[in-house]
Amino acid sequence: MGLSGSEGRRDQRARALSDPKVRVALFLVGLAVVALGSYYVAAKATWNASHIGGGGYDNAYISDEIYYVDAARRILVNVFGYHGELFPYSGETASNYYNFEHPPLGKYIIALSMALLGDKPFNWRVPSIVMASLIPLIIYVGLAWGRDTRWIVIGTVAGLAASADHILIVMGSVAMLDIYAAFFLSLAIVSAFRERFYLSAVFEGLAWASKETALPGALALLILILARSPNRAGVIKFLKAFIIVLGVFIVAYIPLFAHFGVMYVIQQTLGGYKWDLVSRPPGPPASAPSGWFFNVNPFVLSYSPLLEASMTVPLELTALGAAIAIFVVGLGRDRRLLRAGSTFFVSEFVGLWAVYLAGNHTLYSFYSVVFTPAMAVTLAEVLDILSNQIKLF
Repeated sequence: MGLSGSEGRRDQRARALSDPKVRVALFLVGLAVVALGSYYVAAKATWNASHIGGGGYDNAYISDEIYYVDAARRILVNVFGYHGELFPYSGETASNYYNFEHPPLGKYIIALSMALLGDKPFNWRVPSIVMASLIPLIIYVGLAWGRDTRWIVIGTVAGLAASADHILIVMGSVAMLDIYAAFFLSLAIVSAFRERFYLSAVFEGLAWASKETALPGALALLILILARSPNRAGVIKFLKAFIIVLGVFIVAYIPLFAHFGVMYVIQQTLGGYKWDLVSRPPGPPASAPSGWFFNVNPFVLSYSPLLEASMTVPLELTALGAAIAIFVVGLGRDRRLLRAGSTFFVSEFVGLWAVYLAGNHTLYSFYSVVFTPAMAVTLAEVLDILSNQIKLF
């Protein structure tokens, strides 16, 4: 039997879209569109970063920048032996403070920006701007590279969704550690999406070495690996992946081990993890992880310009519901249905809730930027499911 008119046209369209030259052209178009979204993130974050505190030196720290920037400066001088010009800032922390309660990778990067660009407030924030603006592109390329037209379209939507998340711009404007965790998590998620689990483990280790809020990503890797290989080989594969995660995390501490001694650093780091499980004194607005998705008590990082650590609720709340649904269906019906974005999303959500239930009720909304890459990939997974069901492509 011959094809009907509509079926014939669909077949013709499918053949045209499968042409390699057409796919390359469409990929470049999608890349250009997502690049505009990344430019928007970079432009907004750059403006914010350059206008905080009037762009000067006095009282230029905002929020937790004082802890990370001061520690980065001391690491730069005392650990790495930097002898370049430094500037004095008001309200500095104690001279022996190194922020051991958080991992060091983000502080190394801030220190590097000081050494290369100069010890100025805007320069502390340059790496944050770069990382925030790259996340949408990472999402797009990770989803669309080498794949069919459908995934090019889906990847474009996902990249734009990441660039539209308000929390990404806010945390890309300041010298804090959360954007570093989100950046490396985005690489871990897209690597897991492509089932390159050992590479994902490397990036998960880097994310954890940036801030401990990324640690639940290791649980996501466990689930995804065992879902693909629910046997002894899968267990061995996960153990190898976890060794990679832990190894990368430990390597990040080598400069501190060399300077302070291994046992001292381990004691200080374990003390930091104990500190993570208790509430802080009353002060800044705090909320439970679920509250972040409704912008309950958003943390204000700056009043001039106003930088409020709030999510784009329609995107994040939709992704939360979708991630839970996909994850539950995958566990209940067929573990092969478990997806990278939704699994990382649920693992991060459960992990942060575990911290809250363990006793730390002073969690702050700026932690929520770790959900941005998982949100974008989860929405891509939803579009994949829907487009398969209604055969849009």
